[in-house]
Amino acid sequence: MMLTVVLSVLLSLFATSVMSYISMATPIGPWIAPTLVLIGMALLRLMHKNAQLSERIVLSVAAGSVGGILGTASGFAFPTLYFLDAELFASWINNPLLFISVLFCLCFFPGWLGLWLANYFEHTLIIKEALPFPVGNMIYKVIVAQTQKITHAYNLFVGFWSTILFCILRRGMGFIPSLIPKALTVLPAFSIGVVHFPALSLSLMPMFWAIGFVSGMTIISSLFVGSIAKIILVEPIRALYFASVDTSEFTLAFCSGMVIAGVLFSFIGLAKQTLSTKEIDFFGGFSSGSIVKEQLYELGVLLLGTGLFLYYFEFGFILQLYVIFFSAVCAYQIALIAGRVGLAQLGRFATFVMVPALLLFKLNYVQTVFIATFVEMCGGVMTDILFGRKLAYLADISQDRVKKYQYFGLFISSLIVGIVFWLLLSHFQLGGSELFAQRSQGRALLIRAHHFDFWVLGVGLLFGMLLKYSPFNPMLVLGGLLMPLDLTFGFVGGALLTLCIKDQQEWIPFWSGVFAANSIWMIFQAFLRYLL
Repeated sequence: MMLTVVLSVLLSLFATSVMSYISMATPIGPWIAPTLVLIGMALLRLMHKNAQLSERIVLSVAAGSVGGILGTASGFAFPTLYFLDAELFASWINNPLLFISVLFCLCFFPGWLGLWLANYFEHTLIIKEALPFPVGNMIYKVIVAQTQKITHAYNLFVGFWSTILFCILRRGMGFIPSLIPKALTVLPAFSIGVVHFPALSLSLMPMFWAIGFVSGMTIISSLFVGSIAKIILVEPIRALYFASVDTSEFTLAFCSGMVIAGVLFSFIGLAKQTLSTKEIDFFGGFSSGSIVKEQLYELGVLLLGTGLFLYYFEFGFILQLYVIFFSAVCAYQIALIAGRVGLAQLGRFATFVMVPALLLFKLNYVQTVFIATFVEMCGGVMTDILFGRKLAYLADISQDRVKKYQYFGLFISSLIVGIVFWLLLSHFQLGGSELFAQRSQGRALLIRAHHFDFWVLGVGLLFGMLLKYSPFNPMLVLGGLLMPLDLTFGFVGGALLTLCIKDQQEWIPFWSGVFAANSIWMIFQAFLRYLL
């Protein structure tokens, strides 16, 4: 048991750290669990040659993957506060104990609610509805593929350590000089009429290549379209028709219109999904006898702790009920969709709860960001927990044992998130190349949309609506508009590699090691800066 607990802590630390950075550095949040399987198998062999691999891996991955979704939800939503009120955010950063405590509560309480909901709806979604929960199935296949696991683990570690070496040569360390530049200029700047093409640079950050490779051309092409649209469409429109508007202000207003278009379409889509969903069996999750008392007692303690936390930030009783109730409803919908297709639509549902709250209640920026983060945390954790439960069913492992490790993983990861975020945000600039936080910037644009020129908003709204009928993802196109070109072309470079490789799946472990190493390296850099 002690070996599994130690492995759970190590995987929680790894998953939380990696996904906290990736979710702020890129607009994409890959599932970390398959990578945890490969790392866990290698570590188990080092710690205990005769270890029972399958059961220990299932339990430790079920615990550690919770940290991955907490890091992802935090990185997608929490930095929004910086883009709304940088001064307040900086004051929190300057008080490490306050910052870490706030983020711990913002992870633990909605995460606990998501875990409780997973306990409650587990039988309905996994047994009664027999949803496939594709990520759980995928993890199980990785575990049982005994002939492939050694090769995959080896490829992951090659990717990891080669990237660490690359990062050392890129930054320099001790007596080792910096030998690799941060970016490589491929094409100088030039102009054709009102269209100005900036200098094309390729970011020499391995993580961007890795994310591009894992995501593939289908997803990365939307980011590329956004970057090109910024050069040949958005900036020429500003120069010809809105010359008096500053370039950055025009871009933000244009992108705000795109975000509003995305919200309108999301509301329509979510309404259709809700109407097509079968009636929720609200009481089917209760068991008989003492288990009912335990479930109700846990819920009571959970609601009390959540209420006290929200009350500290001036959430009134009605607003607390609103947040908790709609977070639970959205968490069910997120888990239902993810159970079918393997994708957790966190941002859409967070917006679905946040926007009406802005209209119904007088919210400050902290409350607005907390509502969005609460929904993403709750829905993300519920989904991840059910993936772990599906894995346990397939591996024929006691659900009670898995639950204990998942509770443990939630607590440990909630502690780690605050520490990792404080290290990163106190030593790297949000909105810069290291921590661009595109998803948070997009949500901040939505919240502050009423401050922008309405004509420019209208142009962006029209562009966003037209994109809906194109093969490109509007929110990723938005990312391409906002992100620096060298970052986008880093993604594109990685995606292009998939066209040169016959069996892409064989290289996934290698590139998983690459983005994991790059993430750990950035956190290590922040830690060094803190010590120095």
